[in-house]
Amino acid sequence: MERRTARILRGIAAALVFATAAFHLWWGFRRSVIYLMAADRWLATGMPPDPRPFFFVAFAAILLAGPYFVTRGLVSLRNAYVVGTVLLCGSIAAWVFWHTTGHGAFLVDGFSAPGGGGGGHHSGDTNAVVLVLSHYVTEPVESAIKTIELAGVAIFVTLLWRDPAIVPKDRDTGAEAGDVSKN
Repeated sequence: MERRTARILRGIAAALVFATAAFHLWWGFRRSVIYLMAADRWLATGMPPDPRPFFFVAFAAILLAGPYFVTRGLVSLRNAYVVGTVLLCGSIAAWVFWHTTGHGAFLVDGFSAPGGGGGGHHSGDTNAVVLVLSHYVTEPVESAIKTIELAGVAIFVTLLWRDPAIVPKDRDTGAEAGDVSKN
């Protein structure tokens, strides 16, 4: 991979990370504030609020910290690619988990999501793949964010494998003798 291509892919990956972080902050911050303002009520009843807003805000902060740490030389490119891949895959996995477990119904004893029969929602016997695909198709914002995250994973994996700044000379046959730089 040429250095120019790697730089372009790094920029695209950063834009995708920023888009994902922006969505998670947009969705989570205002809800977190509302839940915190009503903390005395949900603590008194023992009914936990939706935990996603708090996780979304923390996730966005971690995502935004990554490019900052890389540009300051505190984290190597290789580590940033690995952590970015893990975080984005984790977000996708958490989204799948949330939808296949009844939107948090597992958090409250004796509660199941509407129409769920305790084993998810929509239909107790719905295949998990069909369930997730139905959410992907019917929720345009969620599908856009998950597509952005999948694209980010693909770019991070490509960079991890082919970025001349981190790939050893012997593995990248297209690299010239002085083409590999420090992380």
